Amino acid sequence: MAATSTYNGIPNNTHPNWWQDPSLRKNAFWLFICALASVYAGYDGSLLNGLQALPKFFETFPGLTDSNLLGLTGAVQFLPGLVVPFAVAYVADRFGRKVALLAASTGIIVGAVIQCTSNQLGVFIASRVIIGTAGQFGLPMSATALVELAHPRIRGVASALNLCCYYIGSIIASWATFGTLQHFPESSWSWRLPSLLQALVPALILVPTFFLPESPRWLINKGRIQEARVVLSQQHANGEMDDPLVLFELAEIERAISEEKAVSGNKSPGWLDFFKTKGNRWRFFIVAHVGVGAQWNGVGIVSYYLVPVLASVGITDPTKQTLVTGGLSISNLCFAVAGAFMVERMGRRPLWFISTGGMLVCMIVVTALSATFLKDNNAAVGGAVVAFLYLFYGFYDIAWTPLNLAYPVEVLSFSLRAKGMSLWSLFGSVALCLNTWVNPIALKAIGFWYYIVYIGVLVYLLIIAYFFFPETKGLSLEEVAERFDGHSLDVTVQGAVNEFTTEVKPEIHEIEGKESV
Repeated sequence: MAATSTYNGIPNNTHPNWWQDPSLRKNAFWLFICALASVYAGYDGSLLNGLQALPKFFETFPGLTDSNLLGLTGAVQFLPGLVVPFAVAYVADRFGRKVALLAASTGIIVGAVIQCTSNQLGVFIASRVIIGTAGQFGLPMSATALVELAHPRIRGVASALNLCCYYIGSIIASWATFGTLQHFPESSWSWRLPSLLQALVPALILVPTFFLPESPRWLINKGRIQEARVVLSQQHANGEMDDPLVLFELAEIERAISEEKAVSGNKSPGWLDFFKTKGNRWRFFIVAHVGVGAQWNGVGIVSYYLVPVLASVGITDPTKQTLVTGGLSISNLCFAVAGAFMVERMGRRPLWFISTGGMLVCMIVVTALSATFLKDNNAAVGGAVVAFLYLFYGFYDIAWTPLNLAYPVEVLSFSLRAKGMSLWSLFGSVALCLNTWVNPIALKAIGFWYYIVYIGVLVYLLIIAYFFFPETKGLSLEEVAERFDGHSLDVTVQGAVNEFTTEVKPEIHEIEGKESV
């Protein structure tokens, strides 16, 4: 079949518009399945806040009226992130990305059922530990599977949209608890049903995940070159095995993985490989700053302590607080999606600058307005604080939501991608736990003056982004690796065609048939 489009000048047997191409529609479907991990992560992460508005929840677990115990119950879902990421990396590298995603869905379903049926606080807490553990497999490995399977033409936007789906889960959780409160507030099902709904998205994607094509990069790393070729041809070229882009990708990936193995002495890469080369140390630096920065750039104050922040500026009516928080989730989704669609138009670096710089300005204004409100107790000033909190989150969503997952996963080389995303999860969990414990203490002790700490953090993050975050717009994953490692893979289209244009073995047709089920 003649090629109908090109990618970076390389002919490719796909339609210029992805939605008009069967192969790219199929590819987009599998990327959507991967992105649904962000939906259940958003639901799980937001559910406990909604449950606290349900009287029957506290009747079932009266011990949670103790704020310390409530705080522990909230934190236990994030605590597995301090240990589990090391196991996640092992499973993903040894058994494949698909196995890690299956483990995530299965674990969350089990945890949701236990949580729904629990009558003792210990069982409820245990269910949150199970869900938190399974979630560590889901979010980072869904991002890894997504970028490694995506057609390079749609990878940038697709990976950026991934974490935007977190807000969809958050919105569903909010409406689920609101709905049960309205319709059966006197029944324990007012909290049990939203708890059970945690299993809905994992259950919907469990069966499709069995048929999810394995990462072609993982297959090549395992020496299964022809299987990777089949996956690439089906996902990127409508089954055309000798498509120039498919052959180029195949050669580029194989060359990159060979060079990565040479760096590690042909051994399985270990955690210390992050410190063996300048490029890997640079990658580690970015992963750490994005993972921690996403929690320590001030968003923790807004997302987890919005209600006390609203109370501090005079908005104490529960209905008004609910409207503010509910509206925030919707506006977050809109800003995040807008940012995701700009990653291939503007590039990553401009989005980092606009996002972090805008947050810095908003945080300065919020601090000044809060000081004014404390002095004058003016309702108009309190309303202005809320407006700038919305704007602060809008700037956050432009880059820190879409690129929070998408940027680290694309700057990591294949051999370190699973480990790197596990570290991203670890760094984020540590920062989140510290936020959970430190922020309420600091807010209670010094109030709005605590915002000044985050002004300093935002200045620091803006400097880091300027000097250390390279542009990756329009590059394949292997070309991004070249930028970090400082050398070219020296792969040409003609060389790839000469290397891989051979007769396809008969057994490959069997693989292709299975993949197309």
